[in-house]
Amino acid sequence: MPAAMAAESPGQLQSSSAGYKVEKAPISNAREEAELTLQQQELLTRLSLENTHKIPDKKSRELVIKSHIDNALKAESQRQVSASPSLYANSVYRDFYIYDAYSRLFVDNDYDGFYQTFSVTFDADVSGAYINETANVFAELYLSRNGGAWEHYYTTDVFTIFGDATDDDYEVLTTLESGFTTDHYDVLIDLYEVGYGDVVATVSSNDFDSLYALPLESRYWDDEYIVIETEHGGSMSLWGILVLLALGLSRINLTRRQSQ
Repeated sequence: MPAAMAAESPGQLQSSSAGYKVEKAPISNAREEAELTLQQQELLTRLSLENTHKIPDKKSRELVIKSHIDNALKAESQRQVSASPSLYANSVYRDFYIYDAYSRLFVDNDYDGFYQTFSVTFDADVSGAYINETANVFAELYLSRNGGAWEHYYTTDVFTIFGDATDDDYEVLTTLESGFTTDHYDVLIDLYEVGYGDVVATVSSNDFDSLYALPLESRYWDDEYIVIETEHGGSMSLWGILVLLALGLSRINLTRRQSQ
């Protein structure tokens, strides 16, 4: 077992994630396998280095929701005291919904069917009094191991959505660094409007099949699969090489015994 694995603990959940807007992809409720682009590889490498000395912060969904409500109430109280207009909140009632969401699987070094890197992409929309309604929002993302409690793993930056526009999808790319046992994980997305404490829209594995039972594991459990190329153009795994070496040593010992 590599030395890095010795520190692996299911209680210390840590991941490296990055969120960004992407162009609209064809609607698909099926999970996809894909390859990382060079830009995505560089982004995850940088984030991983930045998180090397970061202390993992394990938070349940209930705790995150309560935190947002408390912060909104505190901000409202301060606004009333100062009699200043709200910087973000919109008094006009609007409907929010997540029209589509899907996942992609990227990195599985040991080819065991469980991935250390994946992405979740979603299309959030808003409707209201105006045709081209706009809203500033952000999202909280969670993972649930095999139907267990929802554990928070990423908060997006604030981004703007425009009505039911088809070109404002948001993607979150993630590598699970530590604490995630090899298993199947569901995904949940909570959407918030900036300035308000309540969740305005939510989707999960109950709504989209692509968010259900993602085969994931921490990068420390995802060993590199070593293949040694032979001169005749074939290939052999490291385990096969070790077996051949053992057989060779056995034959040498047998030859020495016979010569004696």
